[in-house]
Amino acid sequence: MTMLTKEELDLQRSVRSFLKAKVAPLVAEHEQARTFPWEILPSLHEFGYVGGLVSPDDGGDDISYSMLAILMEEAGRCWGSLRTTLNILTIVPYLISVVGTEEQRNRFLPDLLSGRRRAWFGMTEPDAGSDAGALRTRARKEGDAWVLQGRKTYITNALHADVGIVMATVDPEAGPNGITAFLVDGRESDYAVHDIPHMPVRGTSSCELVFDGTRISGHNVLGEVGRGLSTAMKAINVGRLNMAMGAVGLSQAALEESIKFATIREQFGRPLGGFQLVQEMVVEIATLTQTSRLLGMHAARALDAGDSARQECSMAKYYCGESANKAASLALQVHGGAGLMEESPVERIFRDAREATIPEGTSQIQILQMGRALLGQSALR
Repeated sequence: MTMLTKEELDLQRSVRSFLKAKVAPLVAEHEQARTFPWEILPSLHEFGYVGGLVSPDDGGDDISYSMLAILMEEAGRCWGSLRTTLNILTIVPYLISVVGTEEQRNRFLPDLLSGRRRAWFGMTEPDAGSDAGALRTRARKEGDAWVLQGRKTYITNALHADVGIVMATVDPEAGPNGITAFLVDGRESDYAVHDIPHMPVRGTSSCELVFDGTRISGHNVLGEVGRGLSTAMKAINVGRLNMAMGAVGLSQAALEESIKFATIREQFGRPLGGFQLVQEMVVEIATLTQTSRLLGMHAARALDAGDSARQECSMAKYYCGESANKAASLALQVHGGAGLMEESPVERIFRDAREATIPEGTSQIQILQMGRALLGQSALR
């Protein structure tokens, strides 16, 4: 990919080599067991995962968004569960670093950046997903503390993490203006965690969190009271870029598996790759992958230039996610019956790609947000 600088190419080569040697051999085992190899995290930190967007003053790496994009593509190419896990582990420290008080940064960041503790992010609820302003989890002031009541669902990493950011409303009548972000420290506050079995990214946990009178220190308000959505929006482009580039990685993996299979598999006395219709599918996967990569890197470059890049990140998230779904479906078709077997990497890629159009705003939400920006009219309300 010639659009990368020498420094970016060096990063890509080194992280790809590491993931191939140290992570790829673990994937099948952990997919089967629905577990994640947490012991690999310290080594991944060295490349800029987790602390990549955090200032060096706070112990982070302060890498560019373009480098983050490369890291997420390579994670997605190796294993969808890896990219999904690292997305949350990257976003939470980033938010603490840009919004948190000095006391909060000193208290939480060293353990999160070293891997001694892990993080989750709690926004989605059973009745509030894309409509974040409809959150029902309530935070009630009680002396110097806050008391949480409510449920969160589909929360990545929560089964294996004990630090989180939870969004709750302090004033239901205020709608979006009542939402506040709170840091939840599992060592201080009690809450229940229930694992939810799910189809894609099986190496990650997707959980329900139950807050039933959970007490949180008043020092754990992240940002300003009533400005929780503003806090979350500071990470929205990061999440969408991460999703987009992870989807590019899945498309790249689908392409590589398809080329390998079409080269070695023979039918009617010759390799599958010699048939026109198979070539058409492989070429389409390659085209979808490269156009997705260019769109995702364009969004990363826009962020690096200091632009808000909300439209670019939304477009990348939409296109890359949809393209990964199509690329994975075509790869499955190239493999035929072999692709339907759980022992096939394409079967996993197909499941993981299906996730790419949903978290961080569904494809439909991206369309509506882009439409509002282009036409000046909201289709939501």
